[in-house]
Amino acid sequence: MSMPFVSVVVPCWNEADFIEGFLDAVQEFDYPADRLEVLVVDGMSDDGTRDVLQKRDAVRLIDNPGRSKPVALNLGIREAKGDIIVRLDVHADYPPDYLAKCVRGLLDHPDADNVGGVRRSEARDDNLIGRAIALSTTDAFGAGNTRYRIGAAEPQWVDTVFGGCYRREVFDRIGYFDEALTRAQDREFNQRLRAAGGKILLLPDITCTYYARSGYREFCGWMFEGGYWPFRASRAVGRWIGSWRNVVPLGFVLAASGGLALSPFSRAARRLTFTLLGTYGAAAAYSGARLARRHRDPRLLAAMPLIFATTHVVYGVGSVWGILDPAGRRRS
Repeated sequence: MSMPFVSVVVPCWNEADFIEGFLDAVQEFDYPADRLEVLVVDGMSDDGTRDVLQKRDAVRLIDNPGRSKPVALNLGIREAKGDIIVRLDVHADYPPDYLAKCVRGLLDHPDADNVGGVRRSEARDDNLIGRAIALSTTDAFGAGNTRYRIGAAEPQWVDTVFGGCYRREVFDRIGYFDEALTRAQDREFNQRLRAAGGKILLLPDITCTYYARSGYREFCGWMFEGGYWPFRASRAVGRWIGSWRNVVPLGFVLAASGGLALSPFSRAARRLTFTLLGTYGAAAAYSGARLARRHRDPRLLAAMPLIFATTHVVYGVGSVWGILDPAGRRRS
């Protein structure tokens, strides 16, 4: 049986450190080369990325002058010839069977509109903070129940996956990515897909490795935007596109802030706040100890609670601003 034609769409901008390794991984895919095209939509990179892309005959380079990720995705999808659209990220490493497994997942599950797998994380820089950040993104205490991050024992229907392998007709049916959303465009699209009766399937035997941010300041900015965009995007589109896991850090920050503000005036507030922070600290320490033991690195005993606390506090503060930001008013 002839395999379906697949279009791989890759948003890209200034990826000189990663682009060659990514293209090498794509070149090693065991999917039939005559049934595959790779479209890299580049935001006019000026760090040498374009030089690398222009030397690869198997890559079709598409210009994206505005650098917008959802615009890049839509440009690629509109130019794609495939019956199946697969989104890939340059900051990830893919095994040779990744693409074939994604396509096979769609073929074997006719009721699935989008298929994805489990995203493992590794640090971009091999240092303690970078390693702790990478581990936090795949641990349930840091990532909640996001299955593509923490893994799953068996196939299951989920609300979102990393990247995604879509049937082309999905875009004909519900439209494209929302170009007004700098982030959370995947989340919004998948929520819209599910609202239209579509299904998203996670298959745990599909895996890739993502290179997480390793600098603490960069991580803080990433977490702030991670908390900001589910609420900002929900306000912009006029419907809630997140899940309960997006609300938990917000609740923690509001409860802790309110308790600390009231503590000078109320013994009950002091007790409740002490209980909240003590329980959180104990849970963070336990999770850190568990990871330190699993990875045989005692330094994680100190690093993991710091990264967990940063994740939840900065994410929660970002969520507050996502709710209050005047720029997030609903579009008319």
